[in-house]
Amino acid sequence: MRGSKLTTAVMVIAMLTVAMVPGTVGAATTDTSLQVDVTQDVETGNATVTVTQNETAVESATVSVVESSVDYSANNTTYTTDANGTVELPNPDERVNVTLDVTAGDGNNTTTTSVERELVPHDESLDVSVETDDANDTVTATVTQYEESVENASVQVNGSDYDNTTYTTDADGTVEFAEPVNTTNLTFVASANDETAETTVSFEADDLSVAVDQDENASVVVTVTEDGDVVEGANVTVTGNYTDAGDYETDENGTVHLADPLENVTIDVTAEYDGQTAETTATLQGEVAEDDPFGVLVSTFVERLKSTAGDGPMGQAVSDFVTENNPGKADEKRPEHAGPKDKDNGKNGQAAEKGGNDDKQGPPEHAGNDDKKDDDEEEEESSSSTEEDDSEDDSDSNGPPEHAKKGK
Repeated sequence: MRGSKLTTAVMVIAMLTVAMVPGTVGAATTDTSLQVDVTQDVETGNATVTVTQNETAVESATVSVVESSVDYSANNTTYTTDANGTVELPNPDERVNVTLDVTAGDGNNTTTTSVERELVPHDESLDVSVETDDANDTVTATVTQYEESVENASVQVNGSDYDNTTYTTDADGTVEFAEPVNTTNLTFVASANDETAETTVSFEADDLSVAVDQDENASVVVTVTEDGDVVEGANVTVTGNYTDAGDYETDENGTVHLADPLENVTIDVTAEYDGQTAETTATLQGEVAEDDPFGVLVSTFVERLKSTAGDGPMGQAVSDFVTENNPGKADEKRPEHAGPKDKDNGKNGQAAEKGGNDDKQGPPEHAGNDDKKDDDEEEEESSSSTEEDDSEDDSDSNGPPEHAKKGK
């Protein structure tokens, strides 16, 4: 029993000893691949090739230009890295795509890596790109040089509403401003490091629209949309001979709710939002028919006041309404159901009804004139004389007066 236990202990110790020997189990491997990075200098346009291995600079590596889309570096196509693991290629005369073979090693154990890169002439190195954010109605311009962001570059925007406005890029090489509300072309001119770049972008205006609907209950709804989406906070102006004419603002559903008109009426509706304008014209159906008497219109208006509890005394509101809509007012205020109005404000019509002449009319019966007055006065004098004569006859009942006897 004791011998057996001892043998087991010795075997465990032996296994632990083997596991602790370096390199015998799970040894780490070395990465022999090369990492190659190519950048161009923003001041000269020269291309710097940097070779590393395991994050360490590789000196004496060979960099060869094995393929080029145009004639590039014809005098020297092979370079050797310095102590920093770099070589410098000249600024190209024009855009060129190159393939580089990079080889490092001691001859017996070498590693080769190929990379492709577009090299850009210095005078074409600056670039400006533009993106729009329709959700936030913004435009962002980004300035880069050799694909690196350029801080403090100036960006001049030429076009409608932005003519010659200049912005300065932030640390990310960007500027941001409001998207134009009208259809226009904007040209962006970027300047940095004695270089310029420009691009032109077309913008389409948002489509603002306004619509008027009247449902089966004669309720009137004005809806404002932009590119099909409802617009909250749009200003709406309603004009016309309409009780709800005035200025409004759309709710969260992009709508304005108005009362149904008393009579058929045509209204003009204008919507304004974010510098845009949309207009429409609509004919609304009223509660009162065109051939209904004027009293029906007034009665309907009174009922409307009762149901809506309008501001101010009801009597004053009714008086104003009657004054404004009375068929006897001037033609421009006369409702269609009141019928046409005579050229002489109805006077000729009245004369005709009384058998008068359209061309010549006398005064009404109750109106007097001088001739009539004189006739009345003469009649009164004649009546007075007759009464006096009758009185004398009554006073001398026995016979005729003295002068009558002498005459006889």
